[in-house]
Amino acid sequence: MTGLPPAAEARYRLASRVLAVLRWLVPAGRREDWRREWEAECWHLLARTDRPELGRHLAGAVPHALRLRRNTWRLDMIISDLLFAWRTIRRRPGFALLVSGTLALGIGANTAMFSVVNAVLIRPVPYPAPERLVFMYGSFAKYDRAAMSPPDYLDYRAANTVLTSFAARSIGGEAVITSGGPPERVAAGNVTANFFETLGVAPLRGRLFLPDEEQGTGHDVALLSYGLWQRRFGGDPAVVGTAVTINGRPTEVVGILPRRLDHSLEFEIWLPLAFGRSEMAIRRFHSLRGVGRLKPGVTMAQAQANFDAIAKQLELTYPENETWRLRLVPYRDVVVGDLGRALVILLAAVGLVLLIACVNVANLQLARATTRQGEMLVRTALGADRVRLVRQLLTESLLFAALGGALGLLVATGLMGVIRAATASVLPRMVEVQIDGSVLAFTVVVSLLTGLGFGLAPALHTVRRNLSSTLASLGRGSGRNRGRDGLVALQVAVSTVLLVGSGLLMKSLVALGQVETGFDAAGVLTANLVLPPARFPDRGAAERFWFELTERLGAIPGVGAAAATSSLPMRGGSDAVYWPEDRPPANEAERRNAMVVSVSEDYFKAFRVPVIEGRGFEPSERNGGPPALIVSRSLAARLFPGQRATGRRLAVDVGTPFAGEIVGVVGDVRAFGVAGPNPDIIYFSAYQPGGFGIGYLNLVLRTAGDPALLANPVRAAVAELDRELALADVQTMASVVRMSTAPQRFSARLLAAFSIAAVLLAVIGLYGVLAFAVSERSVEIGIRLALGARRQAVFGMVVGRGLLVVGVGIGLGLIGAVVASRVLDGQLYQVKSTDPAVYGTVAAVLAVAGLAATILPARRATRVDPMTAIRG
Repeated sequence: MTGLPPAAEARYRLASRVLAVLRWLVPAGRREDWRREWEAECWHLLARTDRPELGRHLAGAVPHALRLRRNTWRLDMIISDLLFAWRTIRRRPGFALLVSGTLALGIGANTAMFSVVNAVLIRPVPYPAPERLVFMYGSFAKYDRAAMSPPDYLDYRAANTVLTSFAARSIGGEAVITSGGPPERVAAGNVTANFFETLGVAPLRGRLFLPDEEQGTGHDVALLSYGLWQRRFGGDPAVVGTAVTINGRPTEVVGILPRRLDHSLEFEIWLPLAFGRSEMAIRRFHSLRGVGRLKPGVTMAQAQANFDAIAKQLELTYPENETWRLRLVPYRDVVVGDLGRALVILLAAVGLVLLIACVNVANLQLARATTRQGEMLVRTALGADRVRLVRQLLTESLLFAALGGALGLLVATGLMGVIRAATASVLPRMVEVQIDGSVLAFTVVVSLLTGLGFGLAPALHTVRRNLSSTLASLGRGSGRNRGRDGLVALQVAVSTVLLVGSGLLMKSLVALGQVETGFDAAGVLTANLVLPPARFPDRGAAERFWFELTERLGAIPGVGAAAATSSLPMRGGSDAVYWPEDRPPANEAERRNAMVVSVSEDYFKAFRVPVIEGRGFEPSERNGGPPALIVSRSLAARLFPGQRATGRRLAVDVGTPFAGEIVGVVGDVRAFGVAGPNPDIIYFSAYQPGGFGIGYLNLVLRTAGDPALLANPVRAAVAELDRELALADVQTMASVVRMSTAPQRFSARLLAAFSIAAVLLAVIGLYGVLAFAVSERSVEIGIRLALGARRQAVFGMVVGRGLLVVGVGIGLGLIGAVVASRVLDGQLYQVKSTDPAVYGTVAAVLAVAGLAATILPARRATRVDPMTAIRG
């Protein structure tokens, strides 16, 4: 009973219930005292039967409780906690360096990887409203990444109702510029007059192309990239409006493009497409890429439906358009390419490495918390509540994380330089990889989350123990700690997932290295050359130049064969429709496509491509004889199964159909990279119709020695024939083959590095836990030895505990790897994501690594002196 009148007692009980709820606003250590004080005041108020004052009194309890809560997080108290944490860290610099260094490695690797992902995937392309930009691929029944023809482009541009602007550019190209310095080969592209307006780009100086300049009937004009303008003309603004010599012709520079385009578009010289030329009217000649800007409110699905309707109309008018259409994709997806998924996987992998580093630090903090039990006891006895202790311990963890983040930025800077140098030819826009505001924000967030992540568990573990258990544990070990064992098992599990992924990619890379390419790349040097049309106006002049150049190159000492070709293996090429002359296709769908390559006589000798049937090209083909063709083995087997292909005739449509006799069959060659298919290939003689004529040429030289030593003699031979020609892309064929697997090697090596780091961290974590456990249990071990336990049994006890933890981690990791490795399916070549050999090897490696981590703590346990341990 309260001693109050019945009515007042009812109000008092109501007030007590309200205060019981409001007490949760008060810090934990003061809740009960606060509630009792406010209940006493309520009793005194009710004893005076002052009902209105009781209501106001209870209303004032809320701000009072909030003030108490706010007072526990005052700025001066936070600063005090920071200063105390800093003093604690300074007293143990070795521990601080170990924790901060471990975090720096994890945070630095994550920051570096995020900077790559940010530049390549997250940061939008440098154009206004990039979400409305779309890219167009030509799509056939069996191939959906083709180009489009100029007539098709013009038809789609006129008929579509979903784009505000539709532009096109050439697939690629090069030009020789001789003004402003020595002759130089640069990437050059042809574009429609509205190309840059479609992207939303204004010139830095001058103007863009005019619609009339698309016809190619006036004087030549060009746009220069910012980089070329600076490098070759010193950034002189007077170059705009003047004529420079490009491909041997005077060309007016009408504008300079902004600097930001140098990283997103590969060309340095831009020329207008000339739709007035005769070859631009051939509907089978697919040479353009399209880019458009959607009208506001139009979706990709609506735009595709509109383009499909146009395709059906064109198919009725032009039989060659049967099964052909334009496929729309977001422009950003084309800029990123096929590496987006690989980068996301690598970012997830490096995040797992950070998780392992945090687990290691958490284990260190848990071990340190055990040694600080006396300190926590004293602080509790002096009145510190659990919230106060948790705040102090989290402040220390956040300070460690801040130090790790600062050091991590230094690590990230170094790693970004390495990644940038190693992947410049693999990843797009790598020059944009830098530490900017978004990367700094990412580092700050990761550091804060890391500090909370590895600091919360030790803090809660420390304050969860009550006073009596702390007193009882002082001076003796705590025995088995399932929390620390669980963290180590988690490390091993994560390491297993990473190692399995790395093993699968490595095995895939080995499989790629064993693929038969169909040619011998060793000892081969390649280069390419562009002949300016103004200086080689007819086919005959160009053919004479190529013939004389290959003759001179073949006479260089050490050269076993010198040849020329329109397309190098592994680099792709042009295609054409073909059919047996005596079996014309009944409809467009029956026509087959094959890659077409023009070569000189010694091409097959230079690449050591075997001639399986018939012969190679001979000098007699140069003198206007009947057209001769050489086909690949797969094409011959498909057209003439079980029969000889030589002597048969093929019709080939490369714009103007013609027929030729098959004089030889050669082995299949990988034309689209090691992992690409073996396409049907038709080889033309370079000196017959269908050859490369004027324009682009690749040189191929075979030598018994180091092919790189031929670079200077080749340049000298070209200069002797024409000093204004610029040789480019001088490289060994072996490097071309390596570049074809560069994306796979990038992913495999980076993931392997992350996996090795993860395993090392897991092994260190296991060693640390076992070593600390041996130290904690030294008294117990001493008693065991004093009572007659054999040292071998003690050794087995420690090793058994470690292997049990490792075994649990490996088991969980293998289960996780089965699920996680499925995301690698698109990255693997001739390897299943559940390859048992990889899984078994990873389990064995981790088991051996775990055993190695247990041996030293186990040996230390066997050396415990029983008397010393018991006395201690």
